[in-house]
Amino acid sequence: MTPLMITDIRKSCCNSGLCIVTAIFLCAEGHDASRLMSFAKMRRNGLLVLESATAKEELPAIGVRRGDRFIRMWAKPDHGLRIGEEIRFERHG
Repeated sequence: MTPLMITDIRKSCCNSGLCIVTAIFLCAEGHDASRLMSFAKMRRNGLLVLESATAKEELPAIGVRRGDRFIRMWAKPDHGLRIGEEIRFERHG
């Protein structure tokens, strides 16, 4: 299970029909990025992982601190997520 905390949600400037959701990993170890990406692509709320990285500097505009592991995802406007919400991606199979 990969626990994440939503730190930012904003409308995409490139695609007006989508939002960009930023989340930090609450547990820096033990996540499988390829499984996370494939699971996120299949979520009903339309998440699609754009990037996964470790912050080399503070990114206060999106709620990421230096050293945080984070992901940025596209989501449909009706994703139902909120800033501060914890979500979990579980391994299947």
